[in-house]
Amino acid sequence: MNRLLAHPLTQRRRLVSRAAVATLLAGLALTATLFGVARELEAENARADFGQRTAVRTAAVTRAFADAVHDMRALNLLFTASGGAVSREAFDAFAQPLAAGDGYLKALEYQRFVSRAERPAFEAARRRFWPGFTITERGPRGELLPARPRERYLVNDYVVPIAGNAGVFGYDVLSDPVERATIERAIDSGEATASPVLRLVQGDGSLRGMVVAMPVYRTGADLASVAARRTAALGITAVVIDTGLLVGGSLYAGRLLSDSDAALTVYGHTARGDRVAVFSHPGAPPLQEPWERWLGGGPSALTRGFTVAGTRWELTAVRLARGVDSQVGSLSILGYGCVLSVAAAVLVQQRSARTRRIESLVERRTADLALTTGALRLHQRAIEAAANPILLINATRHGYPIDYANPACERTLGYGPGELVGKPLASLARQDVDEPGLEELRQALYECRKGHALVRQATRDGRELVSEVYIAPVKDAGGKTEHFVVTTYDVTVAKRYEAELAHRARYDTLTGLANRALLADRIERAIASANGTPVWAVALDIDHFKLVNDTLGRRLGDEALRALAARIAGAIRQADTAARSGGDDFMLVLTDCRDERQAAARLQAVREALAEPLDVDGHTLVFGSSAGVAGYPADGLDPETLVKHAEVAMYRAKQTGRNAVQFYAPHMNAHAIDRLALEGALRSALREDQFELYFQPQVELGSGCVVGTEALIRWRHPHFGTVRPERFIALAEETGLIVPIGAWVLRAACRQNRDWQRAGLGNLRIGVNLSARQFSEPDLVQTVRTVLDETGLKADSLEIELTESMMMADVEAAIDTMRCLKAMGVKLSIDDFGTGYSSLAYLKRFPVDVLKIDRSFVRDMVSPDGAAMVDAIISLAHGLRMQVIAEGVETIEQLDNLRAYGCDEVQGHIYGRPEPVQTVEALLRKGRVEPTPVHA
Repeated sequence: MNRLLAHPLTQRRRLVSRAAVATLLAGLALTATLFGVARELEAENARADFGQRTAVRTAAVTRAFADAVHDMRALNLLFTASGGAVSREAFDAFAQPLAAGDGYLKALEYQRFVSRAERPAFEAARRRFWPGFTITERGPRGELLPARPRERYLVNDYVVPIAGNAGVFGYDVLSDPVERATIERAIDSGEATASPVLRLVQGDGSLRGMVVAMPVYRTGADLASVAARRTAALGITAVVIDTGLLVGGSLYAGRLLSDSDAALTVYGHTARGDRVAVFSHPGAPPLQEPWERWLGGGPSALTRGFTVAGTRWELTAVRLARGVDSQVGSLSILGYGCVLSVAAAVLVQQRSARTRRIESLVERRTADLALTTGALRLHQRAIEAAANPILLINATRHGYPIDYANPACERTLGYGPGELVGKPLASLARQDVDEPGLEELRQALYECRKGHALVRQATRDGRELVSEVYIAPVKDAGGKTEHFVVTTYDVTVAKRYEAELAHRARYDTLTGLANRALLADRIERAIASANGTPVWAVALDIDHFKLVNDTLGRRLGDEALRALAARIAGAIRQADTAARSGGDDFMLVLTDCRDERQAAARLQAVREALAEPLDVDGHTLVFGSSAGVAGYPADGLDPETLVKHAEVAMYRAKQTGRNAVQFYAPHMNAHAIDRLALEGALRSALREDQFELYFQPQVELGSGCVVGTEALIRWRHPHFGTVRPERFIALAEETGLIVPIGAWVLRAACRQNRDWQRAGLGNLRIGVNLSARQFSEPDLVQTVRTVLDETGLKADSLEIELTESMMMADVEAAIDTMRCLKAMGVKLSIDDFGTGYSSLAYLKRFPVDVLKIDRSFVRDMVSPDGAAMVDAIISLAHGLRMQVIAEGVETIEQLDNLRAYGCDEVQGHIYGRPEPVQTVEALLRKGRVEPTPVHA
């Protein structure tokens, strides 16, 4: 009775059974464990991803700083290569594209050392083109004031761009202690050196940035010690960088500011060592809610340090709070775990009245569920999510069949889900090639040990993969190997890249022919197997190929080169070699030719193939070729000598008229050496001031007064003596040196004519000849304008002499250039009129002031036809409202005829030969000159 009465009370006390409570607690504990593991994995992934993004941003910023330092090094190389003798025009032409391409470059500067004694002359020279120029320094409030007297100044002499930097021109960098320390470090080290973060002179002085400087030393100076480098320093090349704009621009250009997951700050250091922020995006991280901190989404910070030209910088990235979206997996585990735990507890509570056997069974199943949802699911997800192929193969069955393949393996090999299961492991490797790695893997499987090999695999669709394969045994509790884990890494792209690099090291990428490295090897092999038979090296050049690139463009030029290379390869024997040595130059190696006759016949077949018309993008091109031939052993015993002598012979063929073949002879090498020596001397002639100007007077026939002179260049070499213009002008045209030489002639002639005018010798005119290369320069008009501004010569006192062939090369472009010169007030004349391609249709379009009758017409005036020709030229010129100058006048008879025909002015030995400045100046002071015939 008591038991019956007590039973309801016991049931109420045990309303929730211990088993149900235990089940609920176990489920919640398991859920909490899984949630913690998942949350940690998500946090780890977020940290790794954040670290990678931070590294990418740091690399972008570092690369931007490196590009700025590279621009400065390029600018420094310009000054180093010329020994510091760089004109303002060359500096502007070189630096303007750099400044225009990078907005963060506030200025590119060349800072020149000026002593206290040099200051007045230096400031006076600069005021000629920059009124009010003076050397300045920064005042106490950041304003620019005239620099106080000091023993030495470092002045901003060249600045690009001038917009926004007008106040910087003339600034003494040594007046600022921070910049002075930077300059001293740069000179002592000889390397690019960056300043600390400082307030730039540009603008109102509030802009923070940095300056990277590199010294320019005197050419040939001893730089072995710090003291020697300080003595040899001529100046400093520097770039002024807006660091905030550089950092922001590089991150924006790399689309690295669009992510909102991090706050970025870049720090530099001031001269006092203070850490200062130069860039911040988007600002301070927002405050977090408590539930965000509980979810593990708190901000974390990474700091990456890097060095810019010796200055330490830091990039700090603060990861902002993650949203719930990034933790869906762990929250799902938490939610489903709680639901399952409650459901399990309810189920246990409902079954609590059953027998202990069922209750025990429920407990065992709960434990199994915990293991399944824990370890098995985690391992399965990890294997299936792996990016690399993973196989599980059976070690106890014949052929090592596959028991499991993860999705990455099926995707890589082109199989569907489950299709690899049961296949033998050997079926995944190529069987049609001998693979040394397969034997290593077979041995590892047989010995039940780890193994590693490089093998070729065949995918289902026939593609070949090169894979790194790793095998590891999986043992049971007794130590017996039951399975093997096979992991593969696809290295196909890397191996293909290695093969491509190896091919490019020996073959030309454009034409597919051998390059110089492979050519030397082929010549060595041919010599080794010659057995006394000559081996012929042929240097082959496509005549005038540069015109194709200049007129049709580089793309069509490359297509033409590929087609010509294919013709060359098709015209030679398989045992011979064709190589591209650069540009439109090719080299051939011909074997089994007993004498020069056979070599010439085989070479002629190649030249005939090249001479066939070639169609390129609707254009029909016909090419000639010049070739030089050198034979082993007569002309050289090694590849280098054979190639050199073949090229010497080829240059000889080009000099004798092109489209020809020359066999090497020893005197050609002497000629080439002489030409090389002359070219080297010509390159240093400007720098060493070896050129001088001679002047020939131009006389007005009516009054006998000298109205102008023509400037003619002479070269006084210390060893070669006087070098005639006809010997070095053509070489200067070919090497491109005619442009700086012509600029020197223009500047020196204008300066001398201005000095004569200021000396009271009259409103003289100076004539300067332009070469075809100068006339085609895009900055010719600007060069002439700059020279006139610098020398102070009036534009109408300058007469530029052009030849007919020069203007007919590109008529429309020539007319545009001539009109620009005329708009400035410069006079234009056609030199040697009648000796070139004369077109009256174009002559009336040319804005020309003067026609110069060539000396050949003047000399032929003794005949009636010659006199009629001169009379016609003068009448034609006057009809077109042009003046006429006859050159080469030597006799009284010629002078009288020209006066009778109405010629305006004459020039020739009858009035004076080309003479130095002092001799001509004495003639100019007379005003009038009397004719003196050359022949009595």
